[in-house]
Amino acid sequence: MAARRTVIATSARALGAALTLGAGVALVAGAVLIPLPQHSVSVTAVEVAPTPLPQSLVCPGSLLQLSNGAGADATSSSGIGSPKRSSGASEADVDIDQTPIAAPDNSTVTDETAPTVVTAPDADPGVLVAAAQSVAVSQEDVAGLASTNCAEAKADSWLVGGATTVGRTSFVLLSNPSEVTADVDLTFFDENGRLEAPGSTGITVDAQSQRVFSLAGFAPNAKYPVVHVVSTGGYVAASLQQTVIRGLEPGGIELSGTTTAPSTEMVFPGVKIAGTSAIAQRLSADGYADLQAALRVYVPGSSDATITVSVASESSGSADGSYSLSAPAGVVSELPLKDLPDGTYSVTLDSTEPIVGSARTSALSSGAIDFAWNQAAEPLDDDVLVPIAPGPSPRIHLANSGDDEATVTLRTASGSEVKIVVPAGGTKGLEAQPNTVYTATMTEPVSISVNYSSDGQLSAYTVAAPSELAAPIVIYP
Repeated sequence: MAARRTVIATSARALGAALTLGAGVALVAGAVLIPLPQHSVSVTAVEVAPTPLPQSLVCPGSLLQLSNGAGADATSSSGIGSPKRSSGASEADVDIDQTPIAAPDNSTVTDETAPTVVTAPDADPGVLVAAAQSVAVSQEDVAGLASTNCAEAKADSWLVGGATTVGRTSFVLLSNPSEVTADVDLTFFDENGRLEAPGSTGITVDAQSQRVFSLAGFAPNAKYPVVHVVSTGGYVAASLQQTVIRGLEPGGIELSGTTTAPSTEMVFPGVKIAGTSAIAQRLSADGYADLQAALRVYVPGSSDATITVSVASESSGSADGSYSLSAPAGVVSELPLKDLPDGTYSVTLDSTEPIVGSARTSALSSGAIDFAWNQAAEPLDDDVLVPIAPGPSPRIHLANSGDDEATVTLRTASGSEVKIVVPAGGTKGLEAQPNTVYTATMTEPVSISVNYSSDGQLSAYTVAAPSELAAPIVIYP
């Protein structure tokens, strides 16, 4: 009898479970078959277009030497040469302000030689401003030409150039044009990799001022230095000055701006090769190896890079050939530019890994030597201004690394206009008027640089796109 009650109880529990399961299935089926009410909520977004800030550019001012104005005290720096500037705006009748800023590390600074902030404070939104400077020096131990594009301050930039070996002096210049103190971290790399550099982080650059640092203090005896500059708070415009002296013979001077951020493609317009025969006779002498035209490349990643170098001549306008080079990861390499006859070229690097780089060339004529660092130039597809600072035989160089032909129109403020057709993969150049600002309009992206050359003088700088100072911001409440 007890066994029968157990069977009945078990059967009842099973029946109850089956009924419950059946009800659940019916409920699910009902949920699937019966349409449920639909309700959706769109995310509210507001696009805010802030009032554009005036475009602000920094010209680095006079060149520097390790001594005071009397030629003594190698622990201080003093100015040499007086900068000549050219500036302009994309609209006529726009007033340009040029305001000197403090330079506490230059013991001989004056308003005429100080770093200078160039703005157009009363210009309408969207008006572009451009400026460039040049400094020519002819002294017993320093001689040559240094030119640079006056640049906007950035939070992150790369300097590729310089050296701190015997007879090479290099300075890092950090200019803060803003009203806010900038806190700057410098990271150094050379042929041995990343360098331990005490004192290179947490550098304070006061508002409206420039700081100058000897590169040898952070990277002594470096043949191929590269500097990564990161700023918080106020931004800084970074540049690098190098002077060369071989024994008692001055070997030139250059003031370089920043190169492009790490990328798998880099374009160097307007790389000028000159005096190759005279240079070849000097290369074997002690201290003259860096007269050789070369590419300086740093691979910031962990994988080695294979780089295809393509060269296009301005004389033909089209590509003249390519070759491959290898660059190890984590160190800085100098790779030779294969033998090129005298002329002007655009050089394009296509890399399997992101790289930063620059191209160095030298000029030897009438016994005088100078050199130039050609920084990579980004392709530009919107209107830009091309400032031409005073200097010898200035030329504008246009490089088209794209697949389509580009037509570039260059206009001066007086209304004169010239059109240049740049073939795909090719390059063109034209003579420019000193102390002039051109407006460049292009149908396809092109990279632009400006080059100066004469006996014993060589210098170059690139043209960068203006930053988006008032791009629309989408806000999600």
